[in-house]
Amino acid sequence: MARNARTATRTAKGRAARPAARPRPTVDLDRFLPEIGQIKDKALADKVRAVWADLWARSEFRDFAKVPTSGSIAYPNIPHTRSVIAMACAIADTYARFHGIGTDRDVLLAACLLQDASKLVEYRPKKGGGVEKTEIGKNYPHAFSAAQSALAHGVPMSVVHIILTHSPSAAKFPQSLEGKIIYYADQLDVIAIHGDDFVKEQMIYRR
Repeated sequence: MARNARTATRTAKGRAARPAARPRPTVDLDRFLPEIGQIKDKALADKVRAVWADLWARSEFRDFAKVPTSGSIAYPNIPHTRSVIAMACAIADTYARFHGIGTDRDVLLAACLLQDASKLVEYRPKKGGGVEKTEIGKNYPHAFSAAQSALAHGVPMSVVHIILTHSPSAAKFPQSLEGKIIYYADQLDVIAIHGDDFVKEQMIYRR
């Protein structure tokens, strides 16, 4: 009996079977990011959900709410993202109210929602606490994975461009008004939750 029991734990090739991997925790994305529901284009909203689902499936985190803002900012990424959305929408509303300048609200919302989605795969929990960069985080620019997934899911280029350029570490500055709004809203929120890392230096040029 004991021999039969041992045999049953082996694969067809005679190697010991590995324990089944724990299934990935499911995430109610609309509960964490209800602003997805504000996107009027339902097809775009579904694409935003698909990008998050794709990155979550590849993430080493098991608690969606504990993904940090960055490796040096332990503050959770979800409230940071929602704060950036609120500020960006408020800025857009202010432009419309005082200057009559319009923005594409769906582009603004989708880009805000996806700007930091890459952090799911750029970092992983570290033994003993904290996080460390994954191979993706070490070898690719911030937001690369979210932009790549967004393109694969048919997210418009106007949104993908903002995802790639929303950070000061990006090679280019955002070209659209929506992108510039998100760029500055993101930095203002980082100042609130972490502090100001920028130093102003004056350059004097001779005419």
